[in-house]
Amino acid sequence: MLRKWVLSLCISVFAMTLVAAPEEKAIEQTMFELERSVAILQLSKANLEDYKSMNDKVMSLENRVDFFAVLTLVLCFILAVLFVFLCNQHKRLLAIEKVKMAEPITEE
Repeated sequence: MLRKWVLSLCISVFAMTLVAAPEEKAIEQTMFELERSVAILQLSKANLEDYKSMNDKVMSLENRVDFFAVLTLVLCFILAVLFVFLCNQHKRLLAIEKVKMAEPITEE
C-alpha cells in the first residue's frame, strides 16, 4: 500500500513539473516583453543628453569587456606556453631518470 502511495506521489510530481514548465516559459516571455516595452517607453521619452550619457556608459562598458577579453586571451596563451614547457621538462626528467637507471652502480 505504501509503495502505491509513493509511486502515485512520484507520478503526480512528475506530471505537475511537465504541466508547469510551459506556463513558466510563458510567464518568462511575458515578463521579458513587459521589460522591453518599459525600456522602449523610457527611451522614447529621453532627450539628447540622456542618449549621450547612455552612449558614454555603453562605450565604457565596451572598453571594459574588451580589456577582460584580451586579458583572458593572454592568460590562455600563458597557460598554453607553461603547459608546453612543463611537458618538455617532464620529458627531460624521464630521460635523465632512464640514464641514471641504466648506469651501473659502482661502489668505492
